[in-house]
Amino acid sequence: MKIVITTGRSREAPGSPTDKLHSIARSHPFTQQVDIVLPSHSTLEESLLELKAAYWRCECTLSDFLEFAKTHDNATGSNGKVVAYGTANPTEDDVWCLDPRGFLTLAVCKETYETLGLVGKSFPWKEHKTTHVVHISLRDPRLVKDESKVWLSYGTKEADAIRRWDAARGPWKIWCYLDSELDVSIPGSARYELVRSVRIQESVHIPDIQRDSVVLPGNCEGDRVDEWEDYISSLFEWVGMASLGSPRISVSDRCEPYIAVYTHPTPSRIGNITTIRWKGFIPSVFVQGIADTISSPNLQAPPSFVAVTAQCVGASPVTYMPSDTTRPPILRVPEPDAEDAWSLVYVKEEAGGWWTLAESVGGRDRRWG
Repeated sequence: MKIVITTGRSREAPGSPTDKLHSIARSHPFTQQVDIVLPSHSTLEESLLELKAAYWRCECTLSDFLEFAKTHDNATGSNGKVVAYGTANPTEDDVWCLDPRGFLTLAVCKETYETLGLVGKSFPWKEHKTTHVVHISLRDPRLVKDESKVWLSYGTKEADAIRRWDAARGPWKIWCYLDSELDVSIPGSARYELVRSVRIQESVHIPDIQRDSVVLPGNCEGDRVDEWEDYISSLFEWVGMASLGSPRISVSDRCEPYIAVYTHPTPSRIGNITTIRWKGFIPSVFVQGIADTISSPNLQAPPSFVAVTAQCVGASPVTYMPSDTTRPPILRVPEPDAEDAWSLVYVKEEAGGWWTLAESVGGRDRRWG
């Protein structure tokens, strides 16, 4: 597993494209769970609980779904996006996804790859050399890098290959969400609301987060760096414990040391925390709404911090969107239990706020090389 920690100050207005707090939602469009942990705060909790979103599930051929996606894009223009992924069936590992840029990514076995007859490349990991990836653009053909064969354009050859694949394989079980209100016209589709749960833990150790403990100055080295790493590690461990509702953070916890040993971050105070969890295929605009809510300038007397943790869809061949829209998606092995998550601790101030972000991916993910 690889983990990267970044920290910074959020001075821009909410929604600014250069604001890390808000760009995190756009760069992770394939999310299946979001947890929010905060010192109990009725006003902010009410605002968060007002957020709503839905996704769709259907069963149809990939060709029919792509026709729907292209029709949706044509009807809504740049304001409408279809994001989707197809799950593998019990007899194969082939999967695909459609990202917000309109690019279809196929991750298929050697037999399927040879049958399709489309140009792609194999995974670089030895144990997955027989799995091949194909990228196809459903939108502007000018984005296709023909000279390097990074993208294929969705033309007659590609459409025919997918139709032949559909005829041999049959329909897919598809999860999707939309960024517009256009009616879904896929036969057999069903609409689902995100599943939400709320949990309150009373009398727990709550980290008393100090800015200097979290945001590491650029010129620090030696022992100061070691102290910062230790504190950040304990802080995110606490966030994980709180998200799970672990009794280890409770003031009354008396677990025997030979069963479990845990020390909460210091300094800390005693109080109540609220955890809100959403599950489903979560639209990126919903995660964006969370960022807007916790950083809203209208929020008076905000809580001392808010922690947001998201779990990506491990079974999707793409989970991360690079900021450079001409780059192909980052290579990763799609596995249901693959590690791909991020956790952010945000502290609001009168003008903006500051944050610490931990991102983690599994060993078979090329996001950081």
